Amino acid sequence: MKRITIKDLAQQLGVNPSTISRALKDHPDISPALREQVKKLADTLHYRPNYMAVNLRRRSSRLVGLVIPETIMFFYPYLIKGIEHVLHRHGYSLIMLLSNDALEREAENIQICFDNDVAGLMIAFSRETKNIHHLELMEEAGTPIVMFDKVLEEAPYDSVVLDDFSDAMMAVRYLADTGCRRIAGIFGNLNMRITQLRLNGFTAALKQYGLPVSPDYIFFADDPAQALECAQLAMQAPQPPDGIFAMTDEIIVGALPGLLDSGIKIPDACSIICMSDGILPYFLRPQVTFLRHDGYEVGRMAAEQLCALIRNGEHLKPGYPGKQTVLQTQLVELATTRKRTEAAGR
Repeated sequence: MKRITIKDLAQQLGVNPSTISRALKDHPDISPALREQVKKLADTLHYRPNYMAVNLRRRSSRLVGLVIPETIMFFYPYLIKGIEHVLHRHGYSLIMLLSNDALEREAENIQICFDNDVAGLMIAFSRETKNIHHLELMEEAGTPIVMFDKVLEEAPYDSVVLDDFSDAMMAVRYLADTGCRRIAGIFGNLNMRITQLRLNGFTAALKQYGLPVSPDYIFFADDPAQALECAQLAMQAPQPPDGIFAMTDEIIVGALPGLLDSGIKIPDACSIICMSDGILPYFLRPQVTFLRHDGYEVGRMAAEQLCALIRNGEHLKPGYPGKQTVLQTQLVELATTRKRTEAAGR
């Protein structure tokens, strides 16, 4: 007699296998009525989770899948290094796959990880990813998943993230405390969750300080070349900003030349702060004040969490919601911002 699978239940009820999996685990995202319907059908068809196969898969495979949107020179190289150090210590090898920020490619990469019987999966989602339907293969296989950097809040997986909203607020508060009153922000692609969170934190801090939230001071750039254009436009405004927040290393490396070319005095007439992995700001001239988000630490902690799940199988428990680890940032004051004591005397 054929063993009943999650896919069989999903086909009969006309829902996704991931919905069946979450219903069987009593996940709160699934309505009580649907949960009851799923469990009743599972009992009728004598469905039983194949835990023996799940445990065998987890313990025998020594491969871990890593799916990321891109390999830009900032953040991700250090993140990958942190992941690799942990996995090597635990006896795992790494398969790294790029989605090129495309959902279709991301789904193909998930299939590759499934076909290679990986023991676990780490993923930073593409900007096109809005749901987790393409991960149902991994869920049915009992494969643990850890999200990092670019995550989906509703996904019931472990995650390692930065507090993007609060970090952007911290940057704006610092600029305001050093005397800035016309603060501009240069952000990444607006479709990305990380951009939306940092933009929301940026505007929330401006409102908190009673400072203007003007479209003329908010810019979006996909790469350093566009960030350069944004900086040039900002400095051409009738009232140029006296403070600049750059969302990433990629943004500041393009924006800084545009700010310098405007002839404005930094930091006397305009202060600059960015979010950074912590390497690039020391090589820029002038050295840029930054909030440090450590890519290596994100990778290390994500890999440690995944190895723990492979070892203890906690993610297989009914109703497991996933655990979130939030990393704190550190302010490093360099040459592009005034000191708070200087601002008090202005």
